[in-house]
Amino acid sequence: MLKTIIVLFTGVCLESLGNVLLRKGMKEVGEVTSFSIPALFNIFIKGITNLTVISGVALDAMFFACFLIALSWTEVSVVLPLTAIGYVTTAIFAKIILHEEITALRWAGTIAIVLGSIMVGKSGGS
Repeated sequence: MLKTIIVLFTGVCLESLGNVLLRKGMKEVGEVTSFSIPALFNIFIKGITNLTVISGVALDAMFFACFLIALSWTEVSVVLPLTAIGYVTTAIFAKIILHEEITALRWAGTIAIVLGSIMVGKSGGS
């Protein structure tokens, strides 16, 4: 179980950083203001050529590899709740890198999600 936790924690940190980089990159690319095909295509091209977006996608792909490794070792009902800590790590990275304000209410909600996931993970199975 320890190797599963280590791989998942590593993966979750990669995913959290990847998600923050995706947000940063999309701020660089620009806001989606129109859902017309040409406008969406333009945003798509800007996104796939933006190094920050590419880095975010790569880190999220590394998380997915860690997730698949963990799934090869244990049940999804164990693995998925363990990824809930990603809500905390994402908030921390967002605060540090994006300088987002994380209010007390948002922290409380984040902790509630993590605690709920822990309860689900401990509620059954072998």
